[in-house]
Amino acid sequence: MKKLIIFPLLILFTLFVSCTSETAQTTAITVLIDVTDERFKDESFADENLPKLLTLMNLNKESGGFSGGSIKLSLINEVSDSKSRTIKIEKGETGMMGENPLNRLDAVKHFYENLELGMNEVLAKAQWGTESSKIYQKLTRECIKLSRISADRKYLIIYSDMLENSKQFSFYGQHWKSKIEKMMVDPENTIETLAVKGPALPDLSDFEIYIIATRTLGNDEKINLSEQFWTSLLEYQGAAVTFSSGLEL
Repeated sequence: MKKLIIFPLLILFTLFVSCTSETAQTTAITVLIDVTDERFKDESFADENLPKLLTLMNLNKESGGFSGGSIKLSLINEVSDSKSRTIKIEKGETGMMGENPLNRLDAVKHFYENLELGMNEVLAKAQWGTESSKIYQKLTRECIKLSRISADRKYLIIYSDMLENSKQFSFYGQHWKSKIEKMMVDPENTIETLAVKGPALPDLSDFEIYIIATRTLGNDEKINLSEQFWTSLLEYQGAAVTFSSGLEL
């Protein structure tokens, strides 16, 4: 009987200690998913990546956390902008007079459930397997929106090979490689040229950007060049960029 009483008390004590020592912050995350890659619609995609998004917010569905913020889910497709879904959780009050840690844990679990529903809804509405995508315009529009949000930390998570295929520029067609290499040599001029047809890429000095690309034997060369190209542009605007095959935190 004593063991049955002591165990929940230990859980409560652990949560109480964590809430008195934690500094709650606000995090804004924008997630972009490229519909040209049908692998992102797999059921395991959400299960693998959503807990990592919570980690970026200093939250955990098993232990809670008092930080808050928002996660915006949207698609990269053939148009320069698309419908999205934003899920929010308010920052909790920490300290001895703050929010009950068990109530906060329930709030974090509810936030995660809404995040799962939002992700499933966005992926279900996607027109998968299209052959072209306006990556630059979508990325830039979302960066502008994210730059206007007041938050302690800002993350842009992009699930895409980043192989632009639009009228602005393309990783396909004749002489694609030499054209991309020329754009990459002078990122300042490239950014100014792309801004003519708009929108202009904003200052990204308070951004952390993760790009998750799926590599195959057929696209590996293009992905390598894609990594160099986008990293040069985004870092020139001040962002911290990580380009990898998975969301590595």
